[in-house]
Amino acid sequence: MGGWPVGIHTYSYIWKMSAHDTLVHLADRGYRRFELLINCPHVWPEELTGAERRDTARLLAERNLTIEVLNPPSLDLNLVSPSPEMRSMTRAHYRKVIELAADWNVPQVLVVPGKTHPLLPAPPERVWGWFAEAVAELDRYAEDLGLGIVLENIPMAFLPTAESLMVAIDRLGNDRLGICYDAANAVFARESPGDGLRRVAPRLKVLHLSDTGLQKWDHATIGSGVVPFAEVADAMREIGVEVPTMLEIISPDGDADISKSHRALAGLGWEAVPG
Repeated sequence: MGGWPVGIHTYSYIWKMSAHDTLVHLADRGYRRFELLINCPHVWPEELTGAERRDTARLLAERNLTIEVLNPPSLDLNLVSPSPEMRSMTRAHYRKVIELAADWNVPQVLVVPGKTHPLLPAPPERVWGWFAEAVAELDRYAEDLGLGIVLENIPMAFLPTAESLMVAIDRLGNDRLGICYDAANAVFARESPGDGLRRVAPRLKVLHLSDTGLQKWDHATIGSGVVPFAEVADAMREIGVEVPTMLEIISPDGDADISKSHRALAGLGWEAVPG
């Protein structure tokens, strides 16, 4: 199939079936690339048995499937919490996710920079120190296990835009770090996704696509919001970087809305819907 490669983020299925069963379900629908949301009970590294890990590894090999990214949740975890215990717990969970990624030959683990208090945030240098310490620790661990870290632009995080992520990575001075750029998050943060893609192009590893409005943050069916997907496609053509595009659709009817979203993208330059 021609066009930019499309994979499926498993967000819509986290309360309906296990990650293993979701992979089977989506593979039966013709998909081969995936991003798993690390959510209990969908998939939780601390609870997976050795047999379950081997079963999924065998499924990936037998059906020629690829998990491109493991994506831990960003609501409960916080790398820049003022609480040392929360920061420690968050880093420990990320290490478990990195170990699981190594087991399944997943090339990237997504790291959310972390959240600050919306009314009275910690002083910037303290936040930066917590962040830099955490990223250095997690990247060393990922490097030891043969995989990489990608940071994502999240509206509620303390690095919400393409520019803030690139400045942060430059300040860290770490050439290994990549970026997962989310177009809906960009729009909700009032950033042009086309401009954002051009800014992160040297670090771009994964692209998240879904739709959102401006009043309510969403990851909805493509065509239901205000994300300018033609602008995203133009930027992709301009930067000439081919990375996996993950459809991160959150819907009670994931199958239908993922298919509808994929059909909309196929008309703009992404690969056709399978089957």
